[in-house]
Amino acid sequence: MSFNTGSFVGKLIELNNSQQSIQTLSGWAIHHRRNAQQIVDVWFQQLTKSPKERKLLFMFLSNDIIQNSKRKGNEFTQEFSRVLPDALSHTYKSAVEDLKTIKQIDRILQIWKEREIFGKDFIDKLQSYRPKGLRSESQSEAEQGDGTLMSPTKKRIRSTSDSAPDPDTVIRSLINLERGSALQDSRVKQQFSTIPNEVWNLQAVEKITDRKRLETLLKSVDSSYELLSSHRIRLQTEFQERNKVAAMLKEFVMHQKEQLRSVESRLTEYQGKLQKVQAVRSQLQSHLNSLPDLTTVTKLEPLPEPGSLFGAPDD
Repeated sequence: MSFNTGSFVGKLIELNNSQQSIQTLSGWAIHHRRNAQQIVDVWFQQLTKSPKERKLLFMFLSNDIIQNSKRKGNEFTQEFSRVLPDALSHTYKSAVEDLKTIKQIDRILQIWKEREIFGKDFIDKLQSYRPKGLRSESQSEAEQGDGTLMSPTKKRIRSTSDSAPDPDTVIRSLINLERGSALQDSRVKQQFSTIPNEVWNLQAVEKITDRKRLETLLKSVDSSYELLSSHRIRLQTEFQERNKVAAMLKEFVMHQKEQLRSVESRLTEYQGKLQKVQAVRSQLQSHLNSLPDLTTVTKLEPLPEPGSLFGAPDD
């Protein structure tokens, strides 16, 4: 199946923010990597035309294409490096008041830097288009709560106690993982079921002598290759995501065990304090019971006035 600009524009228009949609279009683009220059040019044109709320979606797509195409060649890395400065400048400007979008773009650049997708100088150039006065992703990770930078040693120490993900993050990651799972995609399973048997059988292909039938089969092979390539990329991405979630769960379980030990220690401490308070309470009650009940004492006559005791002597 040959590359068609109009078809690619249509696919970009239909692109949504689901993992499946991004990975499917990424796989399609990688399959047509011989047309990397055209693909990147159309991507950039559509990015500049798209509403500001969809521009981040284009960045997610570029990230997926760049990272997953490197195993097959550097075509997309080279072509995207040609337009990314203008693309980042445009996208950052459109998101100048959208801190969430800015942080997500920061994260993409940080990943490219950590994985050495592009050189440090090039990443620094891209980051220079970021709106001024906001901390970057790397700075945020390296800062304490009071805004001061931590040393690498302090950062490692802090990470052992503060790195555990919160329950909402764990739950959300698990839900997203299962919703976007390639293994559970019934649509893809249905598409696989329609692939002709000849696609898998080289010997059967050699027996076909009719040209028209061979051309039809070639189209089926191209379509099947695109489907399989896209699905393989989805599976690779899901494998990486499941590894991340597994590591997150491991940290979460370790944190819960630490919390369990802490609660157990605190429970023992407060049980001891409760026993002491109960002992004091019992002693106070016993002492109170040993005191006389003043409410039962007979009311005494009032004492006589001093003058009546020392009256004047008789004449």
